[in-house]
Amino acid sequence: METTDDKGMIIENLDYLMRFMESGRVIPVISNSFRIEEIFREDEELFALMAEVPQFYDEFHTFEQQLTKKWADSIEYPMSDDHNLARVAQYLQVESGFAEGARKQYVRFLIDRLLDINETDEKYKDVVASLRKLSKTPLFSDVVTRLDYPRFMEGFDDPLQLLAKLPVKIYITTSYSNFLERALEAENKKPHTQLCFCKVGKTTIKAEHLPDRDFSPTDTSPAVVHLFGLEDYTNTLVLSEDDYINFLLNAVEDINLPDVYPSYLRGALPESSLILLGYHLRDWDFRTLFRFISKIRKTESMDGEMAPSIAIQFKPSLGKKENEARSLKYLEKYFAKRNFKVKWAGTEEFVYEIWNTWNKYIQGQL
Repeated sequence: METTDDKGMIIENLDYLMRFMESGRVIPVISNSFRIEEIFREDEELFALMAEVPQFYDEFHTFEQQLTKKWADSIEYPMSDDHNLARVAQYLQVESGFAEGARKQYVRFLIDRLLDINETDEKYKDVVASLRKLSKTPLFSDVVTRLDYPRFMEGFDDPLQLLAKLPVKIYITTSYSNFLERALEAENKKPHTQLCFCKVGKTTIKAEHLPDRDFSPTDTSPAVVHLFGLEDYTNTLVLSEDDYINFLLNAVEDINLPDVYPSYLRGALPESSLILLGYHLRDWDFRTLFRFISKIRKTESMDGEMAPSIAIQFKPSLGKKENEARSLKYLEKYFAKRNFKVKWAGTEEFVYEIWNTWNKYIQGQL
């Protein structure tokens, strides 16, 4: 077991988090790649490409990056950073002159990729055929569900389902899909989908998806706050570099508007323990989200105190022990400045640990 440093910034024991959980003051913050990685690790071509990445290579280390490279190939992206989703999306938005069209093309690419790899599977070929006959592009989450993704090995629980079982009042997600809502409904909960800090396409967004200033979330009727858009409304997706910059500008401009930033979220962010799940430090979604959350927590905190939060990270493998040690120290310092502690673990591994620890806690074993 690793030792805790003098600032207590390495998490090894989750007992303290259970008190926050019991009082409804834990907010999971779930990335888009959390589910994307689980779905596309069944893609044999992407799996083979991942196997070819050198052990200490500092790029192309996720399935989402390999998937982005495939999308970049399909649109003839000309630059070398073809693993960077925000930059590939930026290129297509500029070249096409139609931002929403670029977003739709990305969603269509994900759907077609799943249909292609299941087309010859006897179990799913009829489902694929029926989906291809649809006159309107289905939701990506509908395709995923009909094809039984993600497909976990026998004996392994779905981590998203375990998160849905927890007594959580507010979930924040940068996912474009409603995977979390489906998991909550499977637990007989009534999730309240909220599109917050979204300035585009409001005339097309259903009233129940707009921020509700009077809503009081509970663990049986939790709020699911989508920060980077929802696939039901393609023009709301935050995908390119410009999209992320516009999100931050809009958030700063609208920070005091209750119809954009509801009071239940305003009060909860500084007082709750946040758990960042499935993010990678170099990606635009993390950089934008982390800056946004850090700024709001600091602004909204009445006395400067914020509940300790957790960032889940894999340890960097850089080949040289001295480089790895310096990298770990840097990352711990980076998160500590914003009152986030570091847990060196995989996302799924950490969710299982939270679930097991919570069960011990409610049984009086901690």
